[in-house]
Amino acid sequence: MPDLTFVFPRHTKSISTSGSTCSLNCKHCGAHYLRGMDMVERIPELIKNGRRSFLISGGLNKEYTIPWKEYVGQLSKMKKEHPIRYNFHVGPVVKEEDINTLKELADIVSFDVVGNEETMIEVYGEDLHRSSIKSLELLTKNGIKVVPHVTIGLKAGKLSHEFEALELLESHGLKTVVFLIFIPTAGTAYEKTTPPAITDVRKVFDRATNFRKILGCMHPGGAYRRNIQGMALSLGFEAIVQPIVPTIKKAEELNLKTAYFYECCGFLL
Repeated sequence: MPDLTFVFPRHTKSISTSGSTCSLNCKHCGAHYLRGMDMVERIPELIKNGRRSFLISGGLNKEYTIPWKEYVGQLSKMKKEHPIRYNFHVGPVVKEEDINTLKELADIVSFDVVGNEETMIEVYGEDLHRSSIKSLELLTKNGIKVVPHVTIGLKAGKLSHEFEALELLESHGLKTVVFLIFIPTAGTAYEKTTPPAITDVRKVFDRATNFRKILGCMHPGGAYRRNIQGMALSLGFEAIVQPIVPTIKKAEELNLKTAYFYECCGFLL
């Protein structure tokens, strides 16, 4: 087993089932990240071009769910015809009636964990905290492989929910976590804020000592990225997504046994 896996997810493609629209328009995203996603209809072509897996995601509808159900037939057909995998990003609300379909189609389910109501109301504009906890419970009790994501600095770059989020994961018997780090994004309500302080990120990492940890694809660039990735190296993270050259060289200097993976990091867990 490697000490550390470097992840370059070039063989996984993000798919939006809602186009570029989202009913919530959350302050940290503002539907910005939907614009870089592809369409379900293009999956066959993407498979021919070497894609091996797909993140099935999108914006939320008025029921606070991602409208992937409209594409179940197409997604099922393509999975039967090709050796591909799906990572479903389901949003904060999962309905019990959808569990069997998720069990059939989803190899993994990525779930954003927000630790308290205040942060969810501030960022999402809606109090979906209790619904999200119920959804997490529904997924885990039905044996679906959940990959929890915790965004550090989600509330305008400040710590607000992170420690509670980790407590929530522990209370549900989940011992893995993918950490994302807030990036101020142009065109969003938080565009003029700053990423969380490096010292604050370290506090969260230190609290997660007993977790299997991955540094996910969303974290700021430049010197900030170099510092964060170096920190992850020193704290025994299992994987780092989109590592920069200095990080790879530092791992070599530390004589770490490394491996490379070219799909979404969630498939490692």
